[in-house]
Amino acid sequence: MDTMQIRQQREDMSKESAILEAATHSFLRKGFSGVSMEEIARESNVAKQTLYSYFKGKDDLFRAIIHAQSDAFFATLPHNDDQTQNIEEFLHIMGERAMDMLFKRDTLALYRVIVSETPRFPELGKFYWQSGAQAFTDRLSHFLIARGFPKGKAQSATEQFLSFMFGTLLTKTLLNKEYHPSKEEKKAHIEQAVSAFFMLNGQYVTEKVNP
Repeated sequence: MDTMQIRQQREDMSKESAILEAATHSFLRKGFSGVSMEEIARESNVAKQTLYSYFKGKDDLFRAIIHAQSDAFFATLPHNDDQTQNIEEFLHIMGERAMDMLFKRDTLALYRVIVSETPRFPELGKFYWQSGAQAFTDRLSHFLIARGFPKGKAQSATEQFLSFMFGTLLTKTLLNKEYHPSKEEKKAHIEQAVSAFFMLNGQYVTEKVNP
């Protein structure tokens, strides 16, 4: 790749980043249905034709925002084939990373947008679920299967863990914009979820659990 090609690639990445940033800001303020491609082009300071050269339409652009958020989150997670971590350590790390991501202001704002728009645009809700919660569940389930859990039990144990961890904490946060869980609250919920996991699934765990 020559210097001109490298420069062009960097320019393309810069434009795409500017578009995604402007689109994210607009969608979080007005929702999916309240934003037009013309507005996004104006806010990102690119021509409408340029915008369509990067994204086929508003749906494609919104999916790119979800995909970028998902990629950034999963890059922080441990690999489920890491043999150096036991179940307890893995649960704590997964819980901490999920808490940090889910309770970010922009993540919560996007979550609210998805929930409000899903009745009219069900495919966006499905894509958000598959890219986030479902992918996270699969990552943890596969880790448990590799540690000896039956496939069906790994799935249900993962869902139980997530329910105990987020539970009313997420509902309270979504419905009360003035409330945000403290670091201590999030840590306590993770501890409770890990404890509940071993109470309900201890018969499948063959490794030693830290006291």
